[in-house]
Amino acid sequence: MISKSKPINRTLVKEFKSRFKKIVCLIPLALAAACGDRSERPEVVAKMRALGVEQTPVNAKPGDTVNLTFYVAGNPATQMTPVVLLDTQARYSVPIAVTPIDSIPTETKIGALSLYSYRATFTVPTTANILALIAKQGFARMRYQVKFTASGDDENVVGDTVIYAVGASQLAWTAPEIGITAPTATSASGSVALEGSIVSSGLENNRVSWYVSAGTVKNRRAKSTVWETVPSGTQTVFMTVRGMKSGAFSIKSQAVTLD
Repeated sequence: MISKSKPINRTLVKEFKSRFKKIVCLIPLALAAACGDRSERPEVVAKMRALGVEQTPVNAKPGDTVNLTFYVAGNPATQMTPVVLLDTQARYSVPIAVTPIDSIPTETKIGALSLYSYRATFTVPTTANILALIAKQGFARMRYQVKFTASGDDENVVGDTVIYAVGASQLAWTAPEIGITAPTATSASGSVALEGSIVSSGLENNRVSWYVSAGTVKNRRAKSTVWETVPSGTQTVFMTVRGMKSGAFSIKSQAVTLD
């Protein structure tokens, strides 16, 4: 008995070929993402990079003067131009334009990189809308923005200050005290331990971030981690810690000579 083969469903074949082609095309993209240029990794400072904003006081009340220090990392001798902006697109914060204290950022060279600091200030308004927000939800947020420009590269730094009523317990909150306990000024290249210390009031959780001049960080969000594939020579490590509720910010840096 001769069996007749079923006719080929050309629509299914066409669909299979199309899907197979897409899978084949996606594989090189996935490999490229996994094996891409390490300078594009989030922890590697290959160009101008905003690290955070230190604010005093951490939380404020209507009428307080808030002092801000913006921190940007980058290559040495980068000529940065700061521009104060008003973030009118803020949905849950009241935008405010800060008043510059510095005309240009101050550069501090640390190993292979430099840390740039820029100071500004603002006074919390005592207007009816701010007081109404505090009465309604217990707090208000003031949003500020400064854009740093260097050689066609822009870095926008946006932050919030949380405003509470007079007498609120949150007004006593302070930024965490932090330190880099490892590595020290000299270390062996290859794989290096990163260890940070954090002394906090314990009133909020803190978020850790590591930044380096080269190599890779195994877990850039961990207080204790490993700095891998570090080349020899002079390198730089930054550790930042940010309060998850208040945004309280602290930063430490370390220049490291790797053998």
